[in-house]
Amino acid sequence: MINREVVGLTHKQIITDLTIRTLERDRKYIGDFKMQRAFDMWFDNQIMMLHSDLKNIKAELGKNGVKLQGSKPDGDFTVYTIVEKGMVSEEKRYSNIALRNHCEVEIKRLLGLEGK
Repeated sequence: MINREVVGLTHKQIITDLTIRTLERDRKYIGDFKMQRAFDMWFDNQIMMLHSDLKNIKAELGKNGVKLQGSKPDGDFTVYTIVEKGMVSEEKRYSNIALRNHCEVEIKRLLGLEGK
């Protein structure tokens, strides 16, 4: 059984990775903005910061012998496999809607909009 700290870190890894992918995809749509360079800089800075956070999260999980092996879609859910010391420890099922909502909260935090 995985301890609470590791569960929190795996959740954070999942959301951080999804947030990076969302920002990378969304930045393709700023081409028509008048202030495109400013938005490009913001996207670059946020993505770099999130990559650094993701690296630290993975390192912390590695200290505990834990890693996310991968994900697979399952209808309205996504299943993430958690490996602990080389053995499949558990699978976490997230509703795709919940993943989107968690990612949206993280992007609001990056924009300084949380709590508004």
